[in-house]
Amino acid sequence: MDTSNIIEEPDSRIRKWLDQLKTFRLSAPITSIKNSEETNEDHVRLAAYYLSLENKSYDTLCWILAEKILKKADSTPTNDEIRKKAEEISEFGKTYDELCYLNAELALKK
Repeated sequence: MDTSNIIEEPDSRIRKWLDQLKTFRLSAPITSIKNSEETNEDHVRLAAYYLSLENKSYDTLCWILAEKILKKADSTPTNDEIRKKAEEISEFGKTYDELCYLNAELALKK
């Protein structure tokens, strides 16, 4: 195998490869494009993951979720209203991951 042209002409080989790649990408059909719903789902999952990394307590996540829910319905909920809603959420028995997901979902739906 003759390697002299590999060492001598790396720029031209890269240009040929790039031209070939451009040609292939233009001729290849686009078979799968994610729709916006799937993309939103990915964003929610990612936000939930980062929220879980914050290691907030279960009660804190319930409180945050209750606050977000009540703020969507009423712009100024009281601490008592938030506490009651947080207790209701806690009684539903959601897992830690579900609470992270629901918090992330409401945070991204503005």
